[in-house]
Amino acid sequence: MQNNKIVQVVMLMLMLLLSMWAMSALLEVRDTTRNVILGIGGFVILLSALWRKIPLDAKLLFIVLLGYALGGKGFAYVSPAEPVFIGEICLALCMGGFLLRAKQWGLVDTAIHKWIWVYLIYAGIHLWVDYNQYGLLAIKDSAMAYYAFFFIASFIMFRNQLVAATFEKIIKVVLIFGIIQMMNQFSGKTFGLTLELPGFGSHADAYIQLSAAAVLFFLIRGIESKKIFYVLIGAFVAAVLCSIKTSALCALAAVIVAAILWGRVRGLLIPSIFMGAIGFVVLALATMFNPDFFAEYIASGETAETFGIEGGQFVGLSGTSSWRLDWWTNIWDNTMAMAPFWGQGFGADITGPYLEAWLGVKGDSEGYARYPHNVMFTVIGRLGLIGLFIFGALFIAIGVFSLRYCRRFFQSDDRRDADLITFGVVIAGMVNGLLQATYEVPYGALPHWVCLGYMAARYYRPQAEIDTNNT
Repeated sequence: MQNNKIVQVVMLMLMLLLSMWAMSALLEVRDTTRNVILGIGGFVILLSALWRKIPLDAKLLFIVLLGYALGGKGFAYVSPAEPVFIGEICLALCMGGFLLRAKQWGLVDTAIHKWIWVYLIYAGIHLWVDYNQYGLLAIKDSAMAYYAFFFIASFIMFRNQLVAATFEKIIKVVLIFGIIQMMNQFSGKTFGLTLELPGFGSHADAYIQLSAAAVLFFLIRGIESKKIFYVLIGAFVAAVLCSIKTSALCALAAVIVAAILWGRVRGLLIPSIFMGAIGFVVLALATMFNPDFFAEYIASGETAETFGIEGGQFVGLSGTSSWRLDWWTNIWDNTMAMAPFWGQGFGADITGPYLEAWLGVKGDSEGYARYPHNVMFTVIGRLGLIGLFIFGALFIAIGVFSLRYCRRFFQSDDRRDADLITFGVVIAGMVNGLLQATYEVPYGALPHWVCLGYMAARYYRPQAEIDTNNT
């Protein structure tokens, strides 16, 4: 026994000496290395200090969710060593927690689960084949499939009622962060004033679904509580959101219409019409006092180009509409010619040839051009018609479930604020995925799949027993 104590003391002394050497060496290394080490240290402190009673993987998931909401693309690409990014680190830990919760596995509890597993198995086979040709680029592209693991992990995680209750509080902060990110983007676009911080990079695919959900939440809360302040916040967020992106307008419209028709929230109808009328009146007054206003600010923007307006006149489908339609058509034609059922594979440059041949610019083989701003054409290009059938069935299953969720909870006495928010995030994310990128990018995919996981856990297991396993 005495010998054991001596060994422990010696080991402690050696560890102290080692830590002292590490601290002194830290002051001499390059700034980037020091920042990485300090950042990891700060992150470890966050993980250990926050929400002490909930599992470690849930803590990390919430921190990353908050980070994506505030930092957008900038936070998404925080990495100790590329290509290992914060989202992949979080996913690995969440799947570790999933494996430790084997007794709670509900692998095929819902139709969404079943189609996700089929999708993941097919994508896994594809990656196995494609990796030999494309290497790490194939793994990067396969993220559009493996991000769905966040749904699998969070569905089980939210069976712990303490985790679910914590999420219901955090998701409100996430909304505020999303609005801040949106306002930063709006300020930069309108006034040229943009907040630039390390790990901060506002991106539409990060804030569109959150801001659309915020509009729904504030409007309904304002209408039901008869507080005009909430309604004004919702109207303000809606106005700013719709002025930035066409896809944001479509996403918001889908959320509001679904809430009215399936959620039977009739009180939204009049405020929605009123906001549209106010927007039209403001536009008319601005044009009356400044005749050049429409041509300069409205007819030259992305929304105008989408509807074929140039210089204040209708010129047919030009600009954004024509560019995207040509892009999608080219992906379809190339895939049908090369491998219609199997697809071009993860890692293949499905858009570069179009950009070079049609637009006269060299394709971006590793950047935004890998995502043709429509998840269906991303799936067609990479996974072919087989992949399109599988993902299409999954997409429909998510939509049908979301509408059922809306119908069940929106008029229920058991409705929670998180029901409104998660529904808004999921529906807006689906629409955004057809016009921008939700499923292919981490800052869009993680909030979407996690919110869907919360909805599924609540819908199918509303009386789940508290899981005290904090592994």
